[in-house]
Amino acid sequence: MIALTINAYSQKLVKEYYDWAKTKIMREYYSDAYGTLNGSYKAYSDYGGIMKQGQCKDNGPIGKWIENYDNGKLHYIKIYDTPGTYDFQVKDGKIISYYEDGKTIKYERNFKNLELDGVWKEYDEKGIITKEGMYVNGIFEPTGITKIKYEEEQEKQKQLEAETLLKKADEYKKIIPEADKAFIAKEYVKALQLYKSASDLLVNEKYPKDKISGMVETFHSNSKFFNEYIDNQYDSLGQEFEKQINEYKSVILQKIAGSDYSEDLIEAEYRPCWDNINWQAAKPCFDRYKRVYESYIIAFCEGYFNYSEALSIEKSNINKSGTYFSFEGVNNGFYTYDKDTFLNNLKEPRNNYELAKSGKSLYDKVIEKKKQIESLNDQNKKKTLLKKYLIVYNDLIVKYNAYTSIAETIRVLNTLSTICDKVISYYSEDTYELESKLKDVKTSEQIQTVFLGQ
Repeated sequence: MIALTINAYSQKLVKEYYDWAKTKIMREYYSDAYGTLNGSYKAYSDYGGIMKQGQCKDNGPIGKWIENYDNGKLHYIKIYDTPGTYDFQVKDGKIISYYEDGKTIKYERNFKNLELDGVWKEYDEKGIITKEGMYVNGIFEPTGITKIKYEEEQEKQKQLEAETLLKKADEYKKIIPEADKAFIAKEYVKALQLYKSASDLLVNEKYPKDKISGMVETFHSNSKFFNEYIDNQYDSLGQEFEKQINEYKSVILQKIAGSDYSEDLIEAEYRPCWDNINWQAAKPCFDRYKRVYESYIIAFCEGYFNYSEALSIEKSNINKSGTYFSFEGVNNGFYTYDKDTFLNNLKEPRNNYELAKSGKSLYDKVIEKKKQIESLNDQNKKKTLLKKYLIVYNDLIVKYNAYTSIAETIRVLNTLSTICDKVISYYSEDTYELESKLKDVKTSEQIQTVFLGQ
């Protein structure tokens, strides 16, 4: 009796209200001196209806609890096999939920350690089971009507997946030829996107992945090549230009010194034509001062300007082709510009530049060979041979000085060099028959034909 009296004395009824005047009770419950809930518990709506009631143990709900809708009708029956949580979640036990009529069961759920476990049932508003099954280790296994529906849905899903796969396969077959066509046409960005679309349709297909992988690898390699090539060419061009211009300055000064050139021609020394930014701007200057500049100087500058401009254009084309491409979680940044196109576009200007660089050497050799011929003729007079040679020489030098293009300048110098070599060889031979033929020809072209034995 003493123990029971002490226990009863230790429990006190606590009431909480919606208002300060304490006219509307919100909830009432029993707790001990430490504030732990033990005993009956009731919660009310603001109009006084019971919303929730049951027993508490060790601060949590235990046993059977009733929870109602705002209209007072049954909403939940909760069975707590072990004390639930402070916010009335069932840890171990069962929940039965009702529709708003308070009579028709909506669903039944069982819990173990706050996880769904055991029988699960759902009902429609007529009380007919719409879904049922078992939760085992957290995995739902359908039973009864749900199993039948589940199997039917699975079969429908399989058919749908098969139809979808078939559509994807058809779409894949259309995309791949388009991607291949774009690749062959060097429309690389379009090809990449199409191959990616094809791969997204059929993720297990190897072909589009291999194409993308190969293209990306090539583009990374090409991007490195472009950067290194252009940097190296700009460096070598700058060095060669500086070196050649320094040599040409001395050539021009020697040509001007002691000449009767007018003041406007001499101004070329102070306003050199190669100081222009491109060949289009430099050409009128060279045309005006042709007497000052040797044709091989003009050829070199044309080759330099045009090759520099071609490099600049290609650099712009490369930059325009820069793209970012994401595939299978990897982001790639590279240039998609075609390497063969790049090299083909530079081939002619680079060849012309290399050709133009040989101009001075060819010209110097021609001058040396002319001196050699004159020296040989002093030792072994061949009047007709020398006379006809000079006709050809003067004719080709006029063409050389006229300067029309790099190719023509180099062609004239090569022809003149070949003629010189032939004439030099003739001074060590009996030329009676040759000179007889030369007497009958007058034009430079005719003489060249005889010299070359054509």
